[in-house]
Amino acid sequence: MKKALIIASGLLCAFAWQAQAQAQAQDAGAENTAQAQPAVADSVGGQPTTTSMSGGPARAQGLTRADVYQQLVQSQKGAEAARLQELFKGGN
Repeated sequence: MKKALIIASGLLCAFAWQAQAQAQAQDAGAENTAQAQPAVADSVGGQPTTTSMSGGPARAQGLTRADVYQQLVQSQKGAEAARLQELFKGGN
């Protein structure tokens, strides 16, 4: 009985996955026909991607090293760092 349920659920997942992939391919096909670009441009640098690896819109990396360092200093001075150290019993 368990084997039958596992096989049935596996087939159901496979069919759902295939339907999802086909729906995404149709959506992407409609968008890509208007924006067709050669693949060589991407392999040499080309345009920055407009989507992240998870499929969501990509965000621009707008922080410099100085900005990140300032955020680090502010978080170390704030109460949040002390609270996290107490919570996880971390130390130097």
